[in-house]
Formats: sequence, structure tokens, C-alpha cells
Amino acid sequence: MSEALKLILRHQEFPNGKCWEEDDYSPGQMILREGETSSDVYLILSGVVRANMAVDVTPDQHMESGLMEMTRGDTFGELNLFCNTDRAASVVAMSQTKVIRIDGVRLTAFMDRYPELGYPLLKE
Repeated sequence: MSEALKLILRHQEFPNGKCWEEDDYSPGQMILREGETSSDVYLILSGVVRANMAVDVTPDQHMESGLMEMTRGDTFGELNLFCNTDRAASVVAMSQTKVIRIDGVRLTAFMDRYPELGYPLLKE
């Protein structure tokens, strides 16, 4: 986990239960779905996840393309902090997985209030 994110998660004005929380996922469980609207950001504490994207081969043929696997310390979902678009990919737990789910709206508001903490996170 990045030092900048550690500082934010430990800050008294960014409390667990209000701004972020830990979630557990079983193998095969969907963490986020392509096309949904959300600005949450995820930090992987343990386990392995895979990002997949739907591909239309023909009008009648569809498949999922595995884009990448991520593990402990990796983050995903952060692009939706800055653009109000649907999720570009789905993320599925490949093993028993624990993540921190960070409320994106609260995170951007916190970074606006504390740019000395938010800017280093953006640089990373």
C-alpha cells in the first residue's frame, strides 16, 4: 500500500465505517461489474483478482477478455474518481480476497480539503 494512501486511511477525518470499509470476497465473486456506475476505489489487502472486459466477437458471439490480475497492495477503480463514466471492466475475486473499499466521493472531498495528503496520492 502506498504511503500516501496509508496516511489518508489513518486520518481521523477519514474514518473506517464512514469513508471506507473492509470487504471479503469468495473465489468467483464479482467485486465490481463492467457498465455499473460507481466511484469507489479498491485496495487489495489479500488475495488475487482479475479484471475482465466483455468483447463482442460477432453480433451473436460474446466473450470475456482477461485484462490483468492484481494482488496485495494493488488498487483498482481509481479512474472513476475523475470521470463520471460507467466501469470499463469487471473485477472478479480469483481466490479468497479482502479489500478496502473507499468511498470515492468522500475521498475526493477529503483530497480537496487536504491537498498536502491528496496530491501525493495522485502522483502515485
